[in-house]
Amino acid sequence: MLFVSGLMLFIPVVVGIIYGEYVESLYFVIIAVVTTTSGLAVGQRYPLRETSILEAMVIAAGTWLLIAFIGSIPFILIMQLPPLDAYFEAMSGFTTTGMTLIPDPAQLPHSLLFWRAFIQWIGGVGIVLLFLLFITPSGLGAGVLRLYRAEAREERTAAKTESVIRQIWGIYALYTAICAILLLFGGLTPFDAVTHSFTTLSTGGFSTQSQSIEGFHNLWIEITLVVFMFIGGTNFMVHLRMFHKGPKAFLTNIEVKVALLIITISSLIIAGDLVWHQLYGVAESFRYSIFQVVSIMTTTGYTTANITMFPSLSNGILHILMAVGGNIGSTGGAIKIMRIIILAKLAHHILIKTILPPGTVKPIKVGDHIIKEEEAFRVGGFFVIYILLILVEGLILAAFGFDLTSSFSGAVSAQGNIGPSLFPVASSLPAIPKIVLIFGMWVGRLEILPALILLMPATWKEFARLRKRET
Repeated sequence: MLFVSGLMLFIPVVVGIIYGEYVESLYFVIIAVVTTTSGLAVGQRYPLRETSILEAMVIAAGTWLLIAFIGSIPFILIMQLPPLDAYFEAMSGFTTTGMTLIPDPAQLPHSLLFWRAFIQWIGGVGIVLLFLLFITPSGLGAGVLRLYRAEAREERTAAKTESVIRQIWGIYALYTAICAILLLFGGLTPFDAVTHSFTTLSTGGFSTQSQSIEGFHNLWIEITLVVFMFIGGTNFMVHLRMFHKGPKAFLTNIEVKVALLIITISSLIIAGDLVWHQLYGVAESFRYSIFQVVSIMTTTGYTTANITMFPSLSNGILHILMAVGGNIGSTGGAIKIMRIIILAKLAHHILIKTILPPGTVKPIKVGDHIIKEEEAFRVGGFFVIYILLILVEGLILAAFGFDLTSSFSGAVSAQGNIGPSLFPVASSLPAIPKIVLIFGMWVGRLEILPALILLMPATWKEFARLRKRET
């Protein structure tokens, strides 16, 4: 990962040279050389071998902490941000959260603006998934699949994992290129088109404008972004099946259908609420509601209006959508629609079993698939832990004098990797709230399990036991 992140750092150098930012480019070169050299040195000392499930979890969790540290260095050297603020910005970027401590991104050098967008694009599909592109499958054996699954991927794949990884990256790059071309047609500069295509497909939400997408006031751009935010928030295994089997594989997917239903209902209610409170006309209300609903639900976080000024009902719906999130296997965050579907099916299953005769077999079905009770209860466990962590994070934030509404809004936004919230994110925040939000972003991106396993003392006792046995 040191080596791969070092290669990534060379790319902003080209952007810096194009825009005459030679000092900034030199900083990127120095960081890139040191990082790649360190990666090669470590790689020679510790050659690749197959990883266990526990090691894969620890590698995935530790990698995200490491990559955020490396990604923060350009912010420290070029912007002279305090180390904690720089780490916050990098973690927000790689986890595609989109929270920022930088008040006016438009004032940043092009090379650093590109870096902010690029780390979101890389983080969208996954840091570990990028690493797996650079190794030979024989180097890790079954460890490839374990690392693939450790980075918050629950979907099964019948094909070879390394083939799936290459195809996912290919589809992701193709969508990004199409989005950039359409944004160019909409009037954006090549730089803005590329950076916004990065942060759209990754559902990250970093913008080159301090007013986000509202600063463009362009309907074509908003429509393009809505389409590609939805694409980014959809399971990439579904995209993969669509490329092999046609559009029907996409449109008949239950998660896609539920997502479209939620977006339609939420947009209608919010548009009606905006009209009812006479904030906008009918056409404007639909325009703002659809964009905000898709942006929040896919956890992109772009805005075309000040959502803090929306009526209570609209804000309540948007906060519910923050918790729901995108599809399993997408670049989106939060709980995910498939888990919500399984939880609803589980609740129905429990109710039905109480009125059926004892011993009756009643499978839990989602579409054409039968969900094992063990898997359903695992989803239930994930949901409980997810909510408990938000409660803890929200209460810690409230302990620093913030009201409960904004505190829990900040916790939901950070852990859901969304960005916009009622919480006043700024560089003036005390250190502890910043650390709590960083923790929420990290845990949310990894979907809890790998992060908690890394922090468990039992994990390190197990490693010590294995080390002692090997010795």
